[in-house]
Order: sequence, then structure tokens, then C-alpha cells
Amino acid sequence: MLSAACMGTLQGADYVSYSPIRIAQSAETAGEELPPPPGFVQETPASVSEDVDQTDDPIGNESIAAETSAAPIPDHDYRDFVTRAEFESAISNLAWKKGPFTFTPYGFVWADVAWNSSRCVTDGYCLYSLSDEVDDSPGAAVDARMTRIGATVDGPGFPWNPCWKLKGVLEADFEGQVNTTRNKGQLQLRKAFVELRNDHADLRFLFGQDWDIISPLAPQMLNYLPAGFAGNIGYRRAQFRIDKGIQMGPDFRALWQIAVVDSFGADYNSTSGVASQAGGWPLIEGRYAVTLGQRCRPAGPATFGVSAHVGEETYRFTPIKDTYAATSEREHIQTWSVNFDADVPLTKRISVLGEGFYGCDLSSFCGGINQGVDLYRRDGVRDVGAWGAVHTKLTDKLTNNTGYGIDKPDEDDLHGTTVASAGKTSFRTRNELFFTNFLYQWNKALMTGIELGYWKTDWEASDVSTTDVQFSDMDSGKTFRIDCAVQYLF
Repeated sequence: MLSAACMGTLQGADYVSYSPIRIAQSAETAGEELPPPPGFVQETPASVSEDVDQTDDPIGNESIAAETSAAPIPDHDYRDFVTRAEFESAISNLAWKKGPFTFTPYGFVWADVAWNSSRCVTDGYCLYSLSDEVDDSPGAAVDARMTRIGATVDGPGFPWNPCWKLKGVLEADFEGQVNTTRNKGQLQLRKAFVELRNDHADLRFLFGQDWDIISPLAPQMLNYLPAGFAGNIGYRRAQFRIDKGIQMGPDFRALWQIAVVDSFGADYNSTSGVASQAGGWPLIEGRYAVTLGQRCRPAGPATFGVSAHVGEETYRFTPIKDTYAATSEREHIQTWSVNFDADVPLTKRISVLGEGFYGCDLSSFCGGINQGVDLYRRDGVRDVGAWGAVHTKLTDKLTNNTGYGIDKPDEDDLHGTTVASAGKTSFRTRNELFFTNFLYQWNKALMTGIELGYWKTDWEASDVSTTDVQFSDMDSGKTFRIDCAVQYLF
């Protein structure tokens, strides 16, 4: 009886998911420090069934075909260009076995060429634009470091309860060190986790490194970090996590998620005189989402979620010459956020999705325009941001994504986020992004795309030589970017 209840089949959804394919690490350009942005859990709302078989890019949505089986825990992380059924079909012949284990390799080869009208951080992809006072020269890049490799490992089942499935995922790309020469990309761990799941009970346990629970969506962009530091927060980090879905009717499903997550200071990792450390307790993340209209909405189910996190980071500061920050201190700084996400199909070809957030010390979550802690106040920076996008399937092969994002740290919390020279420093107060792209799926393996993006980043300078800090406006950074990319999925 129990075995029969676990036999429900999953069908791949016939729409292409709408999210990105890239995420950023760290960079340092023109003296601007960019600590690695961790954490980015891309986990689908209940409208999209998740399954770790996916790896961030190659996996799609699934829906339940058998009414006797509950919808599986969403695990699709919004960075797909093919559906789950297409992906599994393409790689089914690649799997190989070793005893009770089934290994399935996956990945893609990626190459893009981009031109920036003025300098941004970084040349290979854009997170925010440098002030025109610092550098307004154009830049170009041809890059292949986003190329990705990975494997899923299906383990032996449990004879006493066949509903429970065991799986492992290991995934890496070559964005490990942004500051190295582009033709010498370093391997970077993206995912490494074990998953225990029961689709019949709609229950999932995950142990290892995966995307954050909070703010699980992302716009589908060619830029490596889609709207990161411009309204889209979240990254990857190690965690112990539980997902529990509850089907409360034929058209209503709820999803509860909670995780104990690794915590670490993200700012000033290479700044002399500043040491960032993990807090005294791990981060706690949680999310509640509802999916409506699983059967009654012709356009597809709509999902709405709320999420939050709270944690602590520890920083040790030494005196900074020629500034009012002239003492040695150890500070425990809280990081927290409250978030909202929505994914609403309007028709079978048009969907609207987006997120909003408010929080503090969010640089490790790709917030605050990479400013989580103020170097002179030695406290967290409050931050608010949002993004929205429209995904349009123009034909069976051609899709368009158009959107906007904004990240706006609280100016009252910012005195400076770079090491002062003669008492003078600077910081970023607002980062906006407008983008549109066209992606063409030639077949199940080959995708080409072109993206037009515009970043506008506002800057301020400050004199921190005394506690009476003096502020002055700098020229905004404005970058128009053209990005052309080719992805070959295997």
C-alpha cells in the first residue's frame, strides 16, 4: 500500500523557466572592494516543482500527473533554459552505475562577448558602475569562465520504505577568482549537498551547500549575477534544511522551509586592519509560500512567498589613520532581512515575477550595493531593494525578458566603505538596472542570446577626518552594456 502510494509520476512542464544563469564572486576594481557574495538559494515556489536533480541551470519545472501523489518539494532554482523533461531526456544516456549508485554528469560550455560604455565592477559582468570621476572609459571582454560542470548521484533506496529517496549533488564553475586573468579561471564550488526526500509526504531534508531559502527567484539574464546588488538578494552557502509541503486542496498548496545556515563576514576580507569572522551562532532562514490555481488557472499556478533571516557577524577593527575611527574594537553586527517574492503567469506565454526586501548587513546576500558594514561607524548598513521582470515566450524557441532592479542603502548608515586617503573616502547610495534580452533555443542543447543593460550607480564622497563627517556628491556611474552569449548544454 505504501509502495503504491509512492508511484506517482512526474511530468516535465512545457514552459521554459525564467531565471538566470550566473552568479558572482568577488572583485576589486579601481580600489573598490568586492567580497565574495555568498548564498543564493534558488528554490522554486510551489508552482514549480523542485528537485535537486537539477543543478542550477539544467533543470526545469515539474507537475504532478497522479492525483494520489502530493506535489514534490520545489527545488528548481530559476536558472534554467530547458525543462526538466528535456534535460533528463538529453542526459539519460550519460548516466553510469557503480553498485547501487547512479552517476549522472551534467554541465554546459558558456562563452560570451560584452562591451561596456564605461567601467563597472567587473569588466566580465556588471554589478554596479564606477563613478565617472573615477573611470568613464569603455571596456570589452570575451569570457568563458561561466562554463559549469557537475554530477548528481542517486543512492540506494530504503527497502523498509521505498518512498524515501537519497541523492547527492556536486557542482562547480570557473569563476573562483575574479581578479585572475580571464583565460586562467579557477575552479569554484557551487553546490555540494546530500538530499533525502519523500515526494509522497512532500518532505525534504538537505545537508550541504545550496542556495539560500530567502528570496528564491531571479530574473533570467545573461549577466553573471542577475540583478545582484541591484535588487536581487540571495546566494549559496552551507546549510541544514527542511522543506515541508502541505496540499490543502486541489488548487492550494503551502510550503514551509527552515534552515540553519553558515554565517561569515563578507566585507573587507582583504582590507588591512579589518578581520571578519563568523558570528557566535549560525544564521536562521525561513520561508512560507502558497501556490494558488494548480488546476483551475489556465495560465498556470501563481506563487507568493514571504521569507526572513537573522544572524550575526563579528568584525575586529584597528585604528584607521587620519580618520575619527581611531580605536581598536570588536563588533558583533546583526544581519537580517524580511522578503517577499511572487511568480504570476498571466497567460501561457507571459509571466510576471519579482521580489522585494528590507534588511541590514546584506552584502553577503548580494545586497547593499556590496556594502554591509560601514568602515567608520563600524555597524551594519540598512538596505531596501526590489526587482521585477516580465518573461515572454514569443515563439516556441524565442523568449524575451525585460526588467528593472534597484538597491538603495540607507544614506544615514554610510560614512564610508573604502579605506580613507588623507581622511577622504566614498560610498554608493543607489544602484539601478534596466535590462532586456532575447534568448533563442536552437535545440535542446544550444542557446544563443543578446542582452542590453543599463546600470546607473550614485556615489558620494565623505571627509571622515572628524566625527562631524562632511559629504559631497560625486558624478554618478552610468554603464550601457551589450552582452552576446552562447550556451551548449550537455
